Order: sequence, then structure tokens, then C-alpha cells
Amino acid sequence: MDAARYAALFLSESREHLTEVDDALLALERDRNTVDAVAAGAHIATVFRGVHTIKGMAAAMGYVAVEQLSHALESRCEPLRSGAEEWSGDVLALLFDGTDLLRAAVDAVPSGRTEPTSAMRAFVQRLGVVPVVAPVPTPLVAEAPTEALTEAAAPSGAFGTTRRVDVRLTADCPLKGVRAMIVLAKLSALGTVRGTEPPQERWQDDLFDGAFRLTLQSSATDDEISAAAQSAGDVARVSVKLATPTPVQGTARVSDAPRTVRLDARRLDTLLDLVGELVITRDRLLRAIEQSEHPDRAVVRAAADAARLVATLQDEVLQARMLPVAQVFDRFPRLVRDIARDLGKDVHFTMEGREIELDRSLLDAIGDPIMHLLRNALDHGFEDAETRRAAGKPASGELILRAARDRAAVVIQVQDDGRGIDRDVVLRRAHEQGLVDVKVSTLADDALLQLVAHPGFSTAKSVTSISGRGVGVDVVNTRVRALGGQIDLETITGEGTVFTMRLPLTLAIMRALLVQVGGDTYAIPAAHVMEVLEFNGASRRTGALTITVRDEIVPLVALQQRFEDDPLAPAAANPDGVRHVAIVEVAGRRTALLVDALLAQQDIVVKPLDTVRGARPWFSGATVLGDGSPALIVDVSSVA
Repeated sequence: MDAARYAALFLSESREHLTEVDDALLALERDRNTVDAVAAGAHIATVFRGVHTIKGMAAAMGYVAVEQLSHALESRCEPLRSGAEEWSGDVLALLFDGTDLLRAAVDAVPSGRTEPTSAMRAFVQRLGVVPVVAPVPTPLVAEAPTEALTEAAAPSGAFGTTRRVDVRLTADCPLKGVRAMIVLAKLSALGTVRGTEPPQERWQDDLFDGAFRLTLQSSATDDEISAAAQSAGDVARVSVKLATPTPVQGTARVSDAPRTVRLDARRLDTLLDLVGELVITRDRLLRAIEQSEHPDRAVVRAAADAARLVATLQDEVLQARMLPVAQVFDRFPRLVRDIARDLGKDVHFTMEGREIELDRSLLDAIGDPIMHLLRNALDHGFEDAETRRAAGKPASGELILRAARDRAAVVIQVQDDGRGIDRDVVLRRAHEQGLVDVKVSTLADDALLQLVAHPGFSTAKSVTSISGRGVGVDVVNTRVRALGGQIDLETITGEGTVFTMRLPLTLAIMRALLVQVGGDTYAIPAAHVMEVLEFNGASRRTGALTITVRDEIVPLVALQQRFEDDPLAPAAANPDGVRHVAIVEVAGRRTALLVDALLAQQDIVVKPLDTVRGARPWFSGATVLGDGSPALIVDVSSVA
């Protein structure tokens, strides 16, 4: 058996259960004054089930520290679950501490540290729970053949009688494949296992319902065989019978197998890269056909069919990479709770839009920016309870983490009802650091964001373990822009602050409008393009160029002029021919982008820019076109 695969599965499953345990404890703490006995019992049951399941998985894998800690927590929860003891704040604090230690023990598994630390042993003693005595772990790979059952069982003889052993694991058994391998190892010690049904490959992927059969040749009695199988743990039923020469019908049917499987994320990355190459090859093929004077009709039809198949494959792979933001969001309730307690602040934290999906690569990258914004809000945003009451606010602050879809983008907001950002304080500190001219007396939201996101800028009077070094918003701004997104700020002094991150759904493949500016080709993300119009001249209002679109005044940006100071852009514009404007929209703001020519609309494979090019503000990436030439992808949020 692939022990590494099961170790990864153990980590994933355990962390999911720990998140559920945290959520239940947080709910108990949050609603401690209003929760009824039924709801409290449900939360305690969730905690109990979570640590019980982790204990079972740890026992199967031989992870002593995790098993002993989860056993201790399970034992501490039992009187609460049965109603023999009422929960209290002290008990909750104890369970929170134990959950932290259990999480540390789980996180230590990849490094091979599976024995309990002194802190873990001290905690178990503090609970007054006798630790389970961990047996020597049974090897996960048994010295047994892996072939399936044959039609005729092996004959009886000097090596014992051939028996058919049917095993049914308990319904709540975690890691059924591991447990089945332990049963196999136990029975192998009594004789020779001649075959299994379903095959062991199905066990390794957990593609069975917990029922399996072994053919065992052994001189042991039926009772000894049954006892050996039961000793593996999590075994609900064992049946031992003499084997017959008739074909054995598998107890686990293919139709009973789960409809989902866990997949190494690196395989999805490789698959997406290959799909990207297919998209480029498809475009080259279609371009070659278009340029052919007399294309063969059969070739044209085949190319069209191939293009449709590539598009379908592309959609399926991209969808397979989409994951709910809950996978990142769910780590924050506990973080917010702990930081708020350290700061002595009462904060009510809610999350909205956990079901919104985002590409896995983006999901992995947004955790740190969100964490920085949450820490910033907790440390700088919220007043203490006395100050809030004096201002006519509830003593408890409201902190909201929100996700929502907006066309081909995901919007993530961190909103608080704290003191807001004091523009006068920011402006005074900016004057002191020489970041703005002393003549500047007011700051709009966009200028305010530029200042608070400036590297090293902070209005904190002292540095704490939580914030104050002037790196939080800077890190957020840098990371979000590197992901092809943008960040906005809205704040009202005395009322609160909202940070908004706008991110693309995926960084891999997108639909784009190809345009020509000064002889070079650029790609504008089609999700932002509302319409394209022929350019008929511009007006100047308050120093800015504008055009009128159906009685609406829209700001005009000439891309050639915007790019001209950029070494990546062409040196001179192309004034010949009819020019066009692409009307783009970002966060509800419409802007007209002036281009020399419209070329095509097509799917493009997004490639990241290198460090030097990535430092330029107007571009979010690059792509390779069907003719093999490169094109830069316009960062609409920066240009508009």
C-alpha cells in the first residue's frame, strides 16, 4: 500500500475535522448567553465526532501523539455529551487549548514527529485522562499476494484449511482502505492469504463500501481467525466459512464506489498546461486554414470539430480546478477569535459567500492578503468597548468577510464598523515622510489607498506582534496586483472601512479582445469589454479627454499615450485608418480605451510576466498568439 498517499489523506481529513471542531467551539463561545441545551448538545456532539474520527485515523496510521490527544479530548467531551456535566467558559478554554495541540500534532506528521511532546503529555495529565497505550503499529504493507480470487480455492492440506473470511467495517470507520490492510496483515500472520475481493488497488483508493472478502489458508480455528480480524479495530462483523470452488461474488459492487476521488493538484496543473498548449495549437491550425487559398472541406470540418472538443475540454479542466472559497475562509474564525481576545476586543465575525468558487491557484494565494486585512481591522480598525459605547455603537464590533461573483471576477471584501481611517492622521504622517506635497490638504479614497499601501507606511504609534510595521496593506496590494486583480478602499471616519479585492476567476485561460496599438498587438480581457465603437473624436472636460456614448460622458484613455513611457510599448502611434474605442467596465466605472485597430476575439493562455516586466503597471501577463507572436495582456484596472 502507498503509505505516503494515506498520510496525505490523513492530513487532509484531519484538518477538515479540526475546522469543524473549531467552528463548533466558536459557536458555543459566541452564543454562550443565548444557546439552548439542544443546540449546545449538537455543538458538543460535533466536537466529539471530530476528535473521535481523528483518533481512529491516527490509530490506523500509528500516529501516537495524535491518537493520545484526540483520545483525551474525546474523554473530556463524553460527560458533556451525555449531560453528566454542563459546559462552561473554563471547559471551552480547555477544549480550545487541546484543539491547538491536536492541530500541532497533526501538522507534525509530515516531518515524522509522531510521538507526543512534553506539552502534549502535560495537557493529557491536566485533563486527568489515562492515555491510550499505543500498540506497535501494524505494517501497512502485508506480505500477501495481491491477485484477485480464482475460481477454485486452494486445496486443504498440511498448511491448513482454506476459509472464506467476509469482513464488514463499521459505518463510521475512517480510512477504510488502511483498516482493510490492517485486517489483511492480521490474517496473514495466521497463514497465507490467497486473494482478496475487491482487489487491493480498490482499497488504496477507498473505492469500496467497507465490505471485503479474503481467502485464507490457515490451520487456525474459525474463532482465532475471527478474533484476529476483530483485533484490527473498527470491524463490525466477521464471517468465517469453508471456501468452495464456486466463483465468489464480490461484496462491494462497482456501483457502490464513491463518485468522487481525491486527485493530486499537480496533475491538474499539468493537465491545464497541456490544455493551454492545445488551445495555442488549435488557434494556429485555424489560422493556417484561414490563410489557405483553397482549404479542403473535410479538413475544415475536422478542424471545427477539434476546436469544439478543445473548447469543451478546456471548460471541464477549468471547472475541475474551481474550489469554494470556504476552503480558505474557514481558517479565519479561529484566527479572529484568538487575536480579538489577545487585544481585549469583543468582535462578532461573520462570513458570506463561502460557496463562491475560485481557481485553485488563486485560492492558494489569497489566504495571506485576507489574513493581513483581518489583522489590520482587528488591531487598527476596532475601538475598545468603552470607546464604542461612548460613540453610540454596540460594544461588540462587526467584522465581515464576504465573497461574491461579478461577471468573470470574484470580489472579496473585508468590512468593519470600527473607527475608520483618519485621513488627517494619514496625511500628517505622509507629510512627515515626504510622500505628498505639503500643499495637499485632503485625500480621496484612491490617494488614501496609495499611501496606506506604500511600503513601510504606518500610522501605528508602536509595533506589536499583530501589526504596526507598515507591511500589511503593502503586502495585500502587491499580492493582489500580481494575481491580475485590484484592491479598492472605502472608509468613513467613525463608521468603518471596507477593503475590496477584485480577482479573476482563473489565471490560466481567458477570452480576450485582440487590438493593435502603434503596430503591436495587445490583449484586453473580454470580461471587462462592454462594447466596441468607431472613434469619432473626443472632447476635453476639466482637463480630461472624454467621449459621449448614448448621452453618457465616458472618460477616454489613449493606450498609445498611456504606454509611451513604457519600454515595452511602441515608440510611435499609427495615425492611419479608422480607429476604435473599447468600452470597458471595472467595479462599475466605464472607460473608453482608444486603439488603432480591432483584430479578433479569442481564447488566450495567460503566462506570467518576468520580474522586470511585471514591475510595469499596465500589464498583468502575456500570451502567445496563433502565429507564434507574443502579446501583452492589458491590466484594465490599472489603465482605466
